[in-house]
Amino acid sequence: MSDSTGSLQFYTSGCNIINKEHNIMDNGDDINPGFYHNYWCDENNAGYLSYQGILSLPMPGQSGKYILFHHRRYQFKDSIDVMYTLIDMNTNNGLGKVTEKNKILQYGCLSRTFQAVRHGNGRDWWVVVPQEDADIYNFYLLDPEGIHGPNVQQVSDSWIPGQYYNLMCTFSPDGTKFVRLGGDQPAAFRMYDFDRCTGVLSNPVTIAVPDTTMYASWACFSPNSRYLYLTNEVERLYQYDTEADDVSASVQLIGQYDGFLSVYNLPTGLHTMTLAPDNRIYMSSANGVNLLHTIHNPDLPGLACDFRQHDVLLPAHILFFLPNNPFFRLYNKKDSPCDTLNIQPPLVAFWRSEPDSLAGPLAMSFTDLSYYQPVTWQWDFGDGTGSTERSPVHVFPAPGIYTVCLTTCNESGVCDTLCREIEIVTTGASAPVPPGALPVQVYPNPATGWLWVSHGDMDGESTFTLMNSTGQVVVKRRLPAGSSVEGVDLSGLPAGIYFWKIQSDSVLKGTGHVVLQR
Repeated sequence: MSDSTGSLQFYTSGCNIINKEHNIMDNGDDINPGFYHNYWCDENNAGYLSYQGILSLPMPGQSGKYILFHHRRYQFKDSIDVMYTLIDMNTNNGLGKVTEKNKILQYGCLSRTFQAVRHGNGRDWWVVVPQEDADIYNFYLLDPEGIHGPNVQQVSDSWIPGQYYNLMCTFSPDGTKFVRLGGDQPAAFRMYDFDRCTGVLSNPVTIAVPDTTMYASWACFSPNSRYLYLTNEVERLYQYDTEADDVSASVQLIGQYDGFLSVYNLPTGLHTMTLAPDNRIYMSSANGVNLLHTIHNPDLPGLACDFRQHDVLLPAHILFFLPNNPFFRLYNKKDSPCDTLNIQPPLVAFWRSEPDSLAGPLAMSFTDLSYYQPVTWQWDFGDGTGSTERSPVHVFPAPGIYTVCLTTCNESGVCDTLCREIEIVTTGASAPVPPGALPVQVYPNPATGWLWVSHGDMDGESTFTLMNSTGQVVVKRRLPAGSSVEGVDLSGLPAGIYFWKIQSDSVLKGTGHVVLQR
């Protein structure tokens, strides 16, 4: 959990609550007490095994106070307790204190997952705890007085017949849709409509997955709430258009695991996903590895979403799961019956940029990430020109450092500005490399016929691999030791975006992408 400015407040592995100085918070020890805490936390010095069973929220109307929801498993059973712990960051000089912990919210045959979405009044929260193996949901309301409920909803007579356990659930960023995934056969999941005012689910639709089994699946919505991404069997990534007349028929295969091995030769299959503040989707693997996959433009249909495998190298290993967070940028449901508190959401100018080689070597693509509800955009590119497009592509006159500013305003005339310095270069793009690795470069970018691979006169033999946007290997070339530049003939490949990696045994030397033009 971070505060509204992004400063770390606390975190947890499900065993203890840790403050921003990376010490156990006052009274923050021994959450989830019992058999599994003793086994996982005390005996094995690991985290408390959780699927999507840890979630933290700010207490509405109580500055600096938070509630942490967490589940406790029973010995030899899948049933769980849902518990909560209260944290006050206004004490101990900002290091915080746990004021209540391990309070039972609900117990029974509950799913290993829960999620939250902001109430339509823009202040409170709905927290949902699904029932295991049933189309039953326990909704709690979190407001300034505390937590209330549950409001139990049975949406249909049964969960998907044939599926015997549940995996995860998620709300769309706009709070209008709710998705829940199960496991085993048939390969399918359910999507519902959700009313943020009443906290009621409706219109369940069972959506098919073009596989025979659901296994290790995960779902994540695009920032605009239209596209749903789903991983399955740690092998495939699908995209669904939730606005299509037939959502099942809209499915597209976006990518397949390319067989890449990380440290210790561990596979890096496609697993859990989360939507980040930069409007990219980040994806973990089903092993303890030090990289993430990414979807760079998840609001775009099909392969234009730009899925990249092993795109981000991390300074440490993570195991299986990414943090379970709600969409904090959702506020009041404007002009609805529950929009009664006169909440004025903060307008924040925010953007990201990246080279756009399709538009030329001096081009930069800008993506607006501003919130809440901007209606106008004014860009100043720092070279005497500007744009009123929301997410423009701009060609700079020459290499150099430019101060780029975005001013965005909402319909009430409230404005905000964010300025950053960016550097424009004309060399081919290369990805960051791990500490100690030799620099590598693949150029030109964009390419037309030949691609040149510079690998820094490596001591040992390496392998250059080029993959298309679905993860299929299209070129594999041995890079002999002592040969620093190798040419790769691309004449037989169609135009598009391709992804490359250079690897020596199990050591990743570099990754990146290149655009092939015809």
